[in-house]
Amino acid sequence: MKVYKIIYWAATIFLCLLMLYSSSMYFTKTEMVKDFFESLGYPTYIVIPLAVAKTLGVIIILWRKSIWLTEWAYQGFSLIWC
Repeated sequence: MKVYKIIYWAATIFLCLLMLYSSSMYFTKTEMVKDFFESLGYPTYIVIPLAVAKTLGVIIILWRKSIWLTEWAYQGFSLIWC
């Protein structure tokens, strides 16, 4: 059982670091990200709210106060990647 917890937390930390890096890019290099979104045909006004949502999702996943919120944060991250 301990091995599964180690694997779970390693994957969770990796996911959270990946999302934090992504959201920091959204905050610091907004124009580059907006150009990328524009080239894909997505609206550019979504960049900052998406960065805030990613940051809040990481906080919720690591906080683990509510299972329901944690599940929704994971679901939001899976929708971002699809």
